Amino acid sequence: MRPTRLLFLIYQYVSAITGLLGFPYFYWHLKSRGQGESFWPRLGLKLPSDPRPPGSPQFWLHGVSVGEILAAVPLAQELQTLLPHCSLIVTTGTETGQALARKHFTPMGACVCYFPLDLPWAVQRYLNYLRPQVFVALESEIWPNFLYCAHQLGVRLALVNARVSDKSFHRFLQYKRYLSDIFDLFDLVAAGSPGDFHRFQELGFPAERLHLTGNLKSDRLFQAQDSERIAEFRALVQGPPANLEFPVFLAASTHPGEEEMMVAAYEQLRLPYPALRFILAPRHPERVPQLVSLLERRGLRSHLWSRLKSGLELRSQPVVLVDTIGDLLNLYGVADVVFVGGSLVPHGGQNLLEPASLGRAPLYGPYVSNFRWAQEILEEAGAGLLVQDVASLTAAALNLLDHPEVRLDLGSRAQAALARHRGAARRQAELIAGLVGGEGQGQNPLSAPPNPQELRRDR
Repeated sequence: MRPTRLLFLIYQYVSAITGLLGFPYFYWHLKSRGQGESFWPRLGLKLPSDPRPPGSPQFWLHGVSVGEILAAVPLAQELQTLLPHCSLIVTTGTETGQALARKHFTPMGACVCYFPLDLPWAVQRYLNYLRPQVFVALESEIWPNFLYCAHQLGVRLALVNARVSDKSFHRFLQYKRYLSDIFDLFDLVAAGSPGDFHRFQELGFPAERLHLTGNLKSDRLFQAQDSERIAEFRALVQGPPANLEFPVFLAASTHPGEEEMMVAAYEQLRLPYPALRFILAPRHPERVPQLVSLLERRGLRSHLWSRLKSGLELRSQPVVLVDTIGDLLNLYGVADVVFVGGSLVPHGGQNLLEPASLGRAPLYGPYVSNFRWAQEILEEAGAGLLVQDVASLTAAALNLLDHPEVRLDLGSRAQAALARHRGAARRQAELIAGLVGGEGQGQNPLSAPPNPQELRRDR
């Protein structure tokens, strides 16, 4: 028996035992976060109630959470353009991702449901029920039980917007011998950045199945902007009097440990800019009550964004806490200075290119391993603003507030660098359609993947 086959059998056994023994903890974990809807579906004990959409070929798109689901929207639209009679299944791993998927994909006629945990019985039930022709995982969703079972059923497998973080890459290199069989299950890998493309090459992925396409998130960012909504949000944040414009500092997608630093920086910035507005948007909105307490301890009063947005309050306090999902992109358009979180604590960062799409060059910390590709795009355009701590964050933000011409120039560079990556959704959709012979549908032939140097060049 091959070593990798033996390891897979061990993985199957361990995952089955873990699933049986660990479901009480899984249930408690969901309930402690005010959730629980996904419990039975993810264990494979409740199959999707929505009827599977008619049509062929049938594509199953999977993204674990909010960012991946939003990135999948332009991909799904391009698939429906290339193959008008296809049907879509869209799955998520989180309940916040599920809510967004229902909002965006149900109107497209897709079946939206949860992705099963990687337990043998759960993946078997889902695959036997849904029976897709092609399974498309986004970014780094590699689940051995699911992939092996799908492959045995003849499902074509694709990994798009594919990325490998620095940490995962070094771990994969160590165990490359044992992981080769799992990687070999994929019929297609579409890398989202030159760095990821080269990492997959070093891992030994077959060249004929590896493509560089650019990142889906660049298409989604430009597609999702709403100038009218930005103007509406700006008026809400500015508040009365309507004839005055006040500077705005936005700390976005922050994680525990960063909010204290953001508040400290804001307090320093208020000394030269006493009218400065502060928007604090935690990555997980359920943490907002904790942040209200933090602000109160520092003597700062705040509004909940949901109450401002619904008209229940008028802005009278300098701080706004964002407690909603889906508004952050347009809030970037309101800000003068932006910090992107998950980067001053060892989390791996959040999407640095969201503010760039709206002409804002973001400030970010050193921990951006999950978005190294985005950092490369910004820094090669001369628009990367790396900070290390509260002092350097405050100094960099103050420089941007003091010099609007510098702020606008950096923002323009960031936006132009991102614009060169547009078209990834079309390129990835054409590759996926090719797995079912979709090139011959009266569309343009498969477009050549962009040259890595072209995606990296600042010109």
